[in-house]
Amino acid sequence: MKSYTTLDAIGDMLVIYGIVIVISMLVAAIIRGIVWALSRQAQDASTPAPIKTPAAPVPQLASAGIPQEHLAVITAAVAAMMGAHRIIHIEAPRRGFSWTSEARTVHHTSHAPRAPH
Repeated sequence: MKSYTTLDAIGDMLVIYGIVIVISMLVAAIIRGIVWALSRQAQDASTPAPIKTPAAPVPQLASAGIPQEHLAVITAAVAAMMGAHRIIHIEAPRRGFSWTSEARTVHHTSHAPRAPH
């Protein structure tokens, strides 16, 4: 009976590594083929003459500088979530530092040493 030596183990490892390399190269080639086929399909689908569409109208801004489409989406979201409500005021947020200073205070006080009990 032949014993299994270190040289046999190294040879088996090299065979396994070789098989893994070949399989990974085949998978990479298959993926490349799929990407190539999909890109050709996308090119074929996009080759028809583009349909001329009129230019999109420029959205008119509300008084606060918010596009009317955004206001419509906000109103629809409020109506869907809370029912029929009347939105009194919408404006862009101001650059305030109150929330950052509050968060910083909470963070710093979380590191304060506690009095012994």
